[in-house]
Amino acid sequence: MSDPRYRSSFGFIDLLFNMLIGFVFLFMLAFLLINPVAKKETIKPKAEYFIELEWDGEKPYDLDVWVKDNMGHIVSFRRPDDALIHLERDDLGTVNDTYVDQNGKTVYLKENREVVAIRTPEARSYLVTIHFYNARKFPAPLTHATVRLLKVNPYKEEYTKKLFFSEEGQELPAFKFRVDYNGIVHVDPTNELIIDGEVIRKKSGV
Repeated sequence: MSDPRYRSSFGFIDLLFNMLIGFVFLFMLAFLLINPVAKKETIKPKAEYFIELEWDGEKPYDLDVWVKDNMGHIVSFRRPDDALIHLERDDLGTVNDTYVDQNGKTVYLKENREVVAIRTPEARSYLVTIHFYNARKFPAPLTHATVRLLKVNPYKEEYTKKLFFSEEGQELPAFKFRVDYNGIVHVDPTNELIIDGEVIRKKSGV
C-alpha cells in the first residue's frame, strides 16, 4: 500500500466532508421550505364564556339551554343569536347525532351536548335555565343533565350544576351569574324561570 496511487491526502478528505455538510444543509433548507413552521396561536376561541349542557347520550331526549340577560335579550333555539349571545349547537338528542355510512349502516355519536357562547366581556348579568323540550315518545322520560359555566380567557370552570328532570316540558333553573367591570364572575343560585316568566309576561300584556 505504499504506492502513491492508493494514498488519500487530508485535503481530499476535507473536501469530501465539506461537500457532505453542504448537501445536508441544502436538504434541511429544502425541507423547511416545503414544510414551513406552523404558526402558533392563530386560532383563538372567539368567546368569553361558554354555557355547556350535557345529558344521556343514549337517549333521544331534546333538552334546551335558555339564557336571558339583564337587558331582556333571550337566546334559545327559537332565537339563537342576540346581543353577542350565540347558540353554538342545538342538540336534538340522537336525531342530529346520526348519519348513514357508505355501507348503509347507521352511525351515531353517543353524546348529547348543547353549547351557548357569550362573546362579550362587558359587565352584564345572565339567567340560565334548562328546558326538557321533547321526550320523543320515549318511555319513562327521566334523565339527569349537567350544566357548566366556563370562562375562556383565562380558562376556568366557574360553576357546575346537576339537574334531574322527571317529565317532558319541565323547565328547571340552572344558575344566575354576573360579570363585573373587572371581569370577575359572580355565580348565584336561583329559582327564576325564563319560559314560564315570558308566558306570564305576555298574558299580562307587559
